[in-house]
Amino acid sequence: MTEDHGAITAQDRRAAQKWVLRMLDEPERHAQSLADWISEKPARRQLYLDLMNDVQAAGHAGGVLDLPPPRLRAQKPWWIKSVPILAAASILGLLIGASILFQIMRTQSPQMAGAETPAAFVTKVGEVRSVKLADGSQLVLDTDTAISVAMTADRRDIVLKRGRARFIVAHDAARPFFVRAGGMEVRATGTVFDVLFRNNVAVHLIEGGVEVELASQQTQPARKILLRPGHILAFSHGHESQSIVIPARRSDEQWVNGVKSFDNVPIREVIAEANSYSDTRIELMPASLGDREIFADIHIRDIERVAEAISGFLDLDIDRTEKGRLILSPRK
Repeated sequence: MTEDHGAITAQDRRAAQKWVLRMLDEPERHAQSLADWISEKPARRQLYLDLMNDVQAAGHAGGVLDLPPPRLRAQKPWWIKSVPILAAASILGLLIGASILFQIMRTQSPQMAGAETPAAFVTKVGEVRSVKLADGSQLVLDTDTAISVAMTADRRDIVLKRGRARFIVAHDAARPFFVRAGGMEVRATGTVFDVLFRNNVAVHLIEGGVEVELASQQTQPARKILLRPGHILAFSHGHESQSIVIPARRSDEQWVNGVKSFDNVPIREVIAEANSYSDTRIELMPASLGDREIFADIHIRDIERVAEAISGFLDLDIDRTEKGRLILSPRK
């Protein structure tokens, strides 16, 4: 490999910092030596100018620097307008110190090199939001959802703090995609899946393949489960050992569109999902009516239309007299 003798090195940067201090102190004395140093490697000229401009801008002082052609010893030495030495030295010291501190942090932190700034995304009640990540992956955040995203050169990490999200993962075998939620971690490289974290925790694989790792508990070590498309792994939060894998229903993946085709689904589940999108709540009286199953296409994010659909299906009245409550009860 051929060495590039024109490339700026760390030694050049340190020398440039010293030359700035010298020129701020005694420009007439050091001007020709500086010109000689620059003539040895022309790229040093811009390095010096950039650093001097930073110092002058920070101190609101200085003038125009006109560097001479290299090695014109007969020419009158050039200099810049003077800058108060103590102020300029302090400014340069801060710049150098910040640079050194950043390099130390970059070396000590494995995530600094090639890492993107961590990001957080939150939706309000009733809001559904799409997000495109820097790697090309797309997320759809359901109502009242919070996630954090951190990416490095080696991996892509998502933490689902609450709610539900769909992950359309850009394929990258060298940088796996991880989602953590409620005692489990999902690993994928390129696939489509949903993760739910509310009272229950669930992973619904729609396309591709994922590996789900369940956290260890007192009586059971950590487990890894390979999920197949069209299946859901679910468990109550804190009870990973009691996880089950079940076939997904057609309606389970339709939440991103709003309209869900419920096929013999318990009404209490429909109400619970509809209530998650609204500050107004549907209530059944008696609650046992929620065990009945419904077959209908319903816009799950429209609380009024859900109430109308259920009331028509069960032949119920809707009481709207109390703010924030839609009470469904048998007709009188």
